[in-house]
Amino acid sequence: MKKQIVLFIFVSFSINVVVHAQNNSLTLKEAISIGINNNPGIKAANQVLESCSHNASAAKGRYLPRIDVVGLANKIDKPISLNFNDIRTAIISADVATYTLLSGTTPDSLKQALNKNIPSFEKKVLNDTFVRVMATFIQPVFTGFKVSANASVKKLEKEVAEINLQLTKNSVISSIIEDYYRVKLIEQVVQIRKDYLEDIEKHVDNAKRLYSSGVISKANYLRAEIALSEAQRDYKQALADKDLILILLSNNIGRDIKDMVLSSDMAMLQTLKSVDYYESKVEANNGSLKLLDSRKQMLKQKHKVSVGNLLPNISLAGEYQILQNDLSIVEPKWVVGATASLNIFGGASDINEIKAVKAQINAIDSQSLDVKNIVRTGIKNFYHKCEAAKNDYEALQSSEELAKENLKLYQTSFKEGLATSLEVLDAELAFTKIKVDQAKAIFDYNSAYANLLNICSILQEEEFSQ
Repeated sequence: MKKQIVLFIFVSFSINVVVHAQNNSLTLKEAISIGINNNPGIKAANQVLESCSHNASAAKGRYLPRIDVVGLANKIDKPISLNFNDIRTAIISADVATYTLLSGTTPDSLKQALNKNIPSFEKKVLNDTFVRVMATFIQPVFTGFKVSANASVKKLEKEVAEINLQLTKNSVISSIIEDYYRVKLIEQVVQIRKDYLEDIEKHVDNAKRLYSSGVISKANYLRAEIALSEAQRDYKQALADKDLILILLSNNIGRDIKDMVLSSDMAMLQTLKSVDYYESKVEANNGSLKLLDSRKQMLKQKHKVSVGNLLPNISLAGEYQILQNDLSIVEPKWVVGATASLNIFGGASDINEIKAVKAQINAIDSQSLDVKNIVRTGIKNFYHKCEAAKNDYEALQSSEELAKENLKLYQTSFKEGLATSLEVLDAELAFTKIKVDQAKAIFDYNSAYANLLNICSILQEEEFSQ
């Protein structure tokens, strides 16, 4: 029973250790995924894209009629009335005169009867206080291309936001790859410095023993002590560099990874394709060229509007009075119509604006050619850096065995008093340098490869299985 309990505890402990190790591991693929979700720059670019999407939807609404309900509460200096009592007096006088002419008498009773039965010809048109509630309607018919151009520009702004989001993601992924392998590089450097320090400590012990036995000189022994001091300093510096680079990677992916283990191998990423392949991707994918093209399309819409400013604006309009009880006799219940306006003279500003836009479009074409040349140069530069790093790594692999064998030879010779401390230390440094250079060659390859994919804007098409 006790054996079963001990076995159960041991198995549970082992499982917990494995699970904890898995939870604390971080592959390159996982780091990229976390960075895309957490990076502040990507979050900001997503918010800009969301804003531009709403603006693009709002611009489409300008094709539709605008209907508003407007309420007005008014106060004027005095009521407005129409007074036609002069006509009333003339009518009464004419009737009395006609009757007098026909009868030969002037009956006052007739005049009084007319004054009594004919109402006043004065009518109040508008009170000094009144309220109006109306519905207004405006439907643009032709606006000199302003509505269509605005909708196109807003759509292009959305496309620009999408391109900027992709550029930001590519830049973040490229930075994560560089920082990830920079951490892997410094981890290897730390281990190499540690191994070197341990070897120097053994060498100092051997030198001390040989010096005490009179086999080597004091100069040889002191040279070993100096090498030990330098090895200790280099090891501490490597540890400090590691802490700093971990902070940079943490900032890039938006999560503290100080206690996590970077579990991807320190190996070169995917094999290079031909340089023609990457050049073929530029025209369709490069973000900078896409941005210039979108800007050119915006300028074309601006040119369209500038030309439209020389044309008339035409709209249908209407108004309906919702509160009709208090309308004056001159106010209609509803009205519909059309409006048209044409700018006859604007100081030639429209013509000059058209010319200015054309010049900007030509400038964009020149910039595009310049950017294409820069991008092609960048592709070749990073491609050659990848090839150089790969060649260096392959050359260093064969040199490593020779340097290792050379170190063993000098260490053995030193123990027998046939080699100097300086020769041993030089062999140690040569072997250490090769190992560091091998790790750096891997980092240089991966860094150049990430930048190569970034300049082609195809980083997100790659599957980083490591």
